[in-house]
Amino acid sequence: MILVAVSDPVLDILPLRSVVAVARCGGVHRAAATLHLTQSTVSAHLRRIEKETGAAVVAKAGRGIRFTEHGERLLAAAERILAAHDEAVSTLVAPSRKTLVVATIEHGADHLIPVLSNLLSELPGGYSAQFRLDRSAYVADAIGAGAADVAVFLAPAGHPDAVGTLPLCWYAAKDFVAGAGPLPIIVFDAPCVLRAPATGAAHALPGGATVVAEAANLAGLYAATRSGLGVTLLPEIDAVDGIRPMDGLPAPAPLALAVSFSERVPERVRRAVRRDVAALAEP
Repeated sequence: MILVAVSDPVLDILPLRSVVAVARCGGVHRAAATLHLTQSTVSAHLRRIEKETGAAVVAKAGRGIRFTEHGERLLAAAERILAAHDEAVSTLVAPSRKTLVVATIEHGADHLIPVLSNLLSELPGGYSAQFRLDRSAYVADAIGAGAADVAVFLAPAGHPDAVGTLPLCWYAAKDFVAGAGPLPIIVFDAPCVLRAPATGAAHALPGGATVVAEAANLAGLYAATRSGLGVTLLPEIDAVDGIRPMDGLPAPAPLALAVSFSERVPERVRRAVRRDVAALAEP
């Protein structure tokens, strides 16, 4: 029998998961959103890990943070520990767990959500879905951060998890008229897989372009576009109430629609999800 003294340091799973999420999401704010925790909770997890290991894990770097040398070693260990933990959970606990956390993009959510809800409920075993909606950059990281079982996101063409493509189209308010000078464009703030195609195509116009607004989510992007502030680039799968396609502008190449899974999702579920998501995209 092995006895562990009360004073021995213990590296709990939740703080370790916060450490990995901060590294993968690029900061405490996004990590908190990905893990469905408050920023103060994630910060407390970091302080707890630092206390247990006796050294700083992160340090300030300009307006953000960076991992210290000690933090990098801790991060590598945390990833190994979480991988072993999640594998054990998948083997020992998953058979009794039927709810899958599905992280998906806001684009086309009115199509994706009912399709995936119906699919999972009809599969043998009676699965159900708990949905999380976010930007592609963060949805793509949700699997690695342990925050989702299924992730549906936009990615550059040729992504290894691609199941199809989504054409892109420029949209504007119904009464929008482009004036002389640079074209006003509305984009998502970084990181965003749509941002580079939008700015690249718009700046290639003879008159150039200027970013007049940045949005953190799809609702903000719609609101700015409906107001007549400028034009925006969106996948054609999006619902576009109050805005219209803008003719005469060069549309960039389509983006990939990708799907990834955690280890605990059975292969038969993966095949069904890929099939039904692919049906919403172009081959």
